[in-house]
Amino acid sequence: MKTTAYELPAPPMRVRYWIHWFRIGLGIFLLLSILMSLGGCSLNAASVTWNKAANVVPATVVEQVIVENTELNSKVSAKNILAWSVEGKDGRFAVFNLNTPDVCGALGCLYTGYWLRKDKPITQVFLSYLNPNLPPGKHLLSVGENRGQALPCIKVLQTEQEQLRQLNFCFNGTGYQLADSQLFTNSKNSQS
Repeated sequence: MKTTAYELPAPPMRVRYWIHWFRIGLGIFLLLSILMSLGGCSLNAASVTWNKAANVVPATVVEQVIVENTELNSKVSAKNILAWSVEGKDGRFAVFNLNTPDVCGALGCLYTGYWLRKDKPITQVFLSYLNPNLPPGKHLLSVGENRGQALPCIKVLQTEQEQLRQLNFCFNGTGYQLADSQLFTNSKNSQS
């Protein structure tokens, strides 16, 4: 092959082979990165979006939650109750924000979680006073890891002085228990 002053010689076959496989590998890496980031976004989207409880569970369940956890009038209070639910391996886990100052105190506000299964009575599996006042952009609850239990773990974010603590609660077959916690600085959100 005759080359002119303006043309470069073709690279050896071995170099073209490596360039070909490099491009294929780069394409696969980019595709997997995009898919993983979409999966990560959907997991982060599992952060709690509160809805009217009546839109999440039947009205009878909302009334039962009110009666079992407060002395509020269940018919009147039902319209103010907020709920969030997540699907589990065996049923759903629904957290109820009673959304009233009547169930708030020095420790925070009452949040209760129930295990909802088809053709079985609802079972209370989580009960805690939580402080819902968090820095902007921070979510009180989010879905945690799946440890093969009937219901997924949940992450609870709380403020402690100038720091944030993430409490990880996991389902043990009968209820949620604290599995571990991590402390973050409030300003940079880095582990300390």
